[in-house]
Amino acid sequence: MKYCLHCLCLVLFLNLLFCNDSVKAETLQIPQWYKMTADFEEVPALGKPVTLNVRLSAIIGNLEDVSVKLLLPEGWSVDKNNQKLRSVLAGNTEVIRFSVTPRSYLAQGSVIVESVFTTPKADICAVIDKMTADKDTAKGMISSVEAWPESSKRYTDVSFAIFPEESFYPITGDMWIAYADEMAPNKDFKGPVYYSNSVISIHQAQTDVEMYGKLSELLKSDETLVSRLSESGIDLNKKKSDYLMGLYVLAEDAWRNNDYQTALDLLEQLGANLKDSKALWDNSLKIASGNLKALVFWKQGHNRLAEEAFRNTFASNRKHKLQRYVLRNIGLLMYAMRDKATAQQMYRLAGDMKKGYSLIEKELPLLK
Repeated sequence: MKYCLHCLCLVLFLNLLFCNDSVKAETLQIPQWYKMTADFEEVPALGKPVTLNVRLSAIIGNLEDVSVKLLLPEGWSVDKNNQKLRSVLAGNTEVIRFSVTPRSYLAQGSVIVESVFTTPKADICAVIDKMTADKDTAKGMISSVEAWPESSKRYTDVSFAIFPEESFYPITGDMWIAYADEMAPNKDFKGPVYYSNSVISIHQAQTDVEMYGKLSELLKSDETLVSRLSESGIDLNKKKSDYLMGLYVLAEDAWRNNDYQTALDLLEQLGANLKDSKALWDNSLKIASGNLKALVFWKQGHNRLAEEAFRNTFASNRKHKLQRYVLRNIGLLMYAMRDKATAQQMYRLAGDMKKGYSLIEKELPLLK
């Protein structure tokens, strides 16, 4: 019986060995033979032409009969689309420039770049043959390349958002688009801005908070539970992240419904859990929750407490991109408290944190 078990282990080992060899063979890829990227030269603004640069590189062989055009959002315009180049020589990069004019705001959009050029199949095959030790593998890869069309069509894109309040902005998590307009100091201003999670419902937030509370009690009573949950594929960090976001969503809902004490209690609970965290998203949540706490005090009429909460939030991480919102909110609060000099200073600091912060550019003259 022991002999059979030994044989079985040996067979399994050999199978794994050969499987690993197969995986290694399959991971060999056709080498990168071109590269294409695109970006805006300046921060786009509505109705103003901006240069979009497309960089096309020939890594292996020449790219012949090149044609490049843009696929734009509806209503946007370009001065000269479908530009042509005779070739991009091997080892070189050519820059194709387009003048694009944004004509509409987009919560999520992109400019798509389409390029067409002759495929340098012979050069690619020569590199594969030279660089691939296993000739059978090389032969298969060469056959694949030879079956390609004579002309290649390739795409890249520039994704972005463009809003009236912030002009152009790359799509990231560092953007707040909710405004408490009922709190605007006067009709010429938008209200203070805050983070609002539109994905998680109130019911889901309540469930996440309640379930994590029960889980925390279980973890305290059974020290082995952490390892057993991990072995089962349960991510406790994700559970805690859901819990923290749930607290924020419930606090925001309470604030919007003028239930100030509940909002403050939830934000205190959230702050205690975030106190020692250094995770990237938790840093953003710290700023969002500190900002919301200040808005709770502001709505209650406790302007000095609101100012202190805003300033403490800014002091927690002065260089974080989200602080432009906190600075603008301090400026609005100072304006409401008739301290125009400080309001102007806060607005200038907020504007310095992000080029193209169009709401700041619009409102700053109103403070003078």
